Amino acid sequence: MAYPIRDSSFFGADRRLPLSSFVERIFSRSPRPTAALENNLREFVHIDEILAHGHRALSDKSFFSSAAFDELIDGLASVRAHAGAQEWAVAVSTIRRHPLLALLHQEDLMRRAYHAPPGSAGDVVRLSGMADPESTTRPAEALTELGVRLRERLMALPLAQSMMNRTAILARAIDRTADTVAAGAEVLAIGCGDLAEARLSAAVGAGRMRRFVALDHDFQATEIVERAYGHARINAIHTPTYALLNGASNAFGRFDLIYSASLLERLETRAAAQALGAMYSMLKPGGKIVVANLAPTVLEAGLIEAVMNWWPIYRDHGALSDLGAEIAQTRGAGVKVTLEPGDNIYLLELICSCA
Repeated sequence: MAYPIRDSSFFGADRRLPLSSFVERIFSRSPRPTAALENNLREFVHIDEILAHGHRALSDKSFFSSAAFDELIDGLASVRAHAGAQEWAVAVSTIRRHPLLALLHQEDLMRRAYHAPPGSAGDVVRLSGMADPESTTRPAEALTELGVRLRERLMALPLAQSMMNRTAILARAIDRTADTVAAGAEVLAIGCGDLAEARLSAAVGAGRMRRFVALDHDFQATEIVERAYGHARINAIHTPTYALLNGASNAFGRFDLIYSASLLERLETRAAAQALGAMYSMLKPGGKIVVANLAPTVLEAGLIEAVMNWWPIYRDHGALSDLGAEIAQTRGAGVKVTLEPGDNIYLLELICSCA
């Protein structure tokens, strides 16, 4: 089966909206501040310009263009990159008080993600919606004209393409497991969301799985999976993440493949290591773990944090390698870290060498 993995290129990450000349006028009439204070002042002027420019672009039908939304994303990325954590928090507050936010929230995915409580079914919207625009978002005819245009641009972003790549990679992992386990593969999905990868899996479609268990901490997510894949004998179970970290993993038996598209992005380092250890204890000999994690270089990080209220924990190649190395040293696991073609999502693979 062909999996639609796409290459994607970033929009120019160094593109910035022009700074207002009044900053230079201020500096020309008074002693220049320290470099740090000068940079902070420039960034606050910068965010005001970004928001004003974006508001004009989204308010005026004749002025709206794909480039306007791309420039907004680039501008937010620039502010986030130059600001420390405290300064970025102030910038986010400024963004959320600006009328631009209401315009952006005419696109339903961004609006629902923003208002969803952390750890709720909003994770399905944030993570599965961008990965699969048909899965949880409202149809385009239910949106305003601006909402439709924003939906088109959102789904064309490099991050959305990378999340589609991730879905295809996980589907391919399911099918390869089904092809190599003669007795019938047993697969576990953790933090399953709406299990979009199952729709791309030939093995799931053909009912070739011996057992497929899908876990999520949210009832709505497991209900979505039960409705969509009950015919494929996928067993969707509500299980809080903390249960996996405290011994509940023993209740599910062992699997040939255990994977998660987003679990690590909600866990700090210690909890992430603990979760991987629990997952590893559930593998059969020769079984594999595949977990994905957003990279720190995601250009759209400013947009998803400020506009979608989505605050993932980003990890690079080194951070994921370190998590895998701990299990490799203590349990002899094989470790591999790869980057999907869009360069936005890393994947950590652990192969069980236990007898």
